Amino acid sequence: MSEAQAALMGLARDFAQSRLAPGAAERDRSGAFPADLYKEAAEHGLLGVNLPERLGGGGLGMLEAALVFEQFARVDGSFSLTAAASVGLTAGHLHRACDDAQAERWIPPLLRGELGAWALTEPGSGSDAAALRCRAERRGDGYTIDGAKMFITQGSVFSVMVLMARTGEGKGGISAFVIEASDAGRESRPIHGKLGMRSSDTAEIVFQGCEIPGGRLLGAEGEGFSQAVATLVEGRFGVGALCCGLGQGALDAALAYAHEREAFGRSIGEFGGIREQLADSAIGLAAGRELVTRAARLLDSGEDAADSAARAKLFASEAALRSCDQSIQIHGGYGYTDEIPAHRFWRDARLLTIGEGTSEILRGVIARSVFA
Repeated sequence: MSEAQAALMGLARDFAQSRLAPGAAERDRSGAFPADLYKEAAEHGLLGVNLPERLGGGGLGMLEAALVFEQFARVDGSFSLTAAASVGLTAGHLHRACDDAQAERWIPPLLRGELGAWALTEPGSGSDAAALRCRAERRGDGYTIDGAKMFITQGSVFSVMVLMARTGEGKGGISAFVIEASDAGRESRPIHGKLGMRSSDTAEIVFQGCEIPGGRLLGAEGEGFSQAVATLVEGRFGVGALCCGLGQGALDAALAYAHEREAFGRSIGEFGGIREQLADSAIGLAAGRELVTRAARLLDSGEDAADSAARAKLFASEAALRSCDQSIQIHGGYGYTDEIPAHRFWRDARLLTIGEGTSEILRGVIARSVFA
């Protein structure tokens, strides 16, 4: 790690520990998102560090973005997920597909702390993304959107959304569009009662006669699916980094408790069974972090990172879940309460073997690469 990368990681860690950690548990209980802290993160230059400076980004690489996502998640998974969806998926897709005028209109606000959403999943199509049914019908110089999207992060609080909709048949009949918060004909319905990631907004979105101008099309008609696939590669890498942070936060809590808690006249950290669990967590997270780093380097070099990103996301998400589970076990009865953060880390981590590619889908992606 270079000195500059270490300095960025330190800045992100200090912000996370001093600004995010104190209210994370209460935000988890209330479901309130800290919009003020998100804008503060933007002011510190912690959003979009991998995007061009001319658009308000840091002009750095994906590895630097991973360092930031991990430090956020180490104390607050919801905050990190929001950043990953807004400046990762949404701004990343826009940067890939926009012309210069579109990029200058929509990306800088996201890097200043406004929220972006990325809408691919539908009530009837998750892993089978190419089966989406939301339609964009050409009407004169614009398009009319009809259909629904489901489980969209920031779906009820976004200022800019990238929407995948059908303009033809098959994978080649999917196009990408920008929806702005002020567009009529769109209703967002927040989803409550989530297991975890409670202070990150999630919504169902229904479009009924939502009319948008033709200039909202990203690229050409029919390019939306290929754009989405490329965006998901970066998204999976970002989620891998987030997973490492959640797992590390759970490990941090378990280590602290193992030092403090005494049983049979000594700290429980002196018992072999506890030490083995801590070691297993540390090994899994270190391996996951290396896979994330490899994917980041491939992305930064312009090489094909689809397989590496799938491996990073798959391994890191499952390693994080194990680390969180072991942290609860080490905390004993206290781990089953909201007095300590281990249970919150576990609930947050449980999403990450599902979102942005289930473990089953990712194993299929990796298997195709292995057998190629």
